[in-house]
Amino acid sequence: MPISAFRVTNLEMTERSAIEAALDARHADAAAAWASRDLGAYCALFSAGLQYRQTDGQVIDRARLMRDVKAQFDRLDFAESRYTREALVAEGAEATETLLQTILARASAFGILHRSWRIERRGRYDWSIEDGQWKILRVRVLSEEVRGSWRLGR
Repeated sequence: MPISAFRVTNLEMTERSAIEAALDARHADAAAAWASRDLGAYCALFSAGLQYRQTDGQVIDRARLMRDVKAQFDRLDFAESRYTREALVAEGAEATETLLQTILARASAFGILHRSWRIERRGRYDWSIEDGQWKILRVRVLSEEVRGSWRLGR
């Protein structure tokens, strides 16, 4: 009996590692799409039925999120995102992860006025496999802290 339980535990650990690796690859896809300002590739990470709950409780769909992302692509000179996975629960073709995301962003005006932001966002992301790819079904932003600063000069 203990051997069987050990095998199940090892199998679960192997499946969990495979899911973690697959989600890490999707996060890398997101970072690459963001860095290259590729809205189509970024959009492909999200399910068509996406429900994105912001900190104020408002729920937006994928079309609204992509409009917001496009506006950010147009406005920002630089953006970088990193994440720390705080928790992962996975079963079969579904997974829920809790992430702490740190975003650094910068915009400039007239070449001399610069604004920088550091955003720390904690969220819960529900993933599912659709058409052979992990896609985000639901996002719930649990907290968000934005710090910004201005700089004048070249």
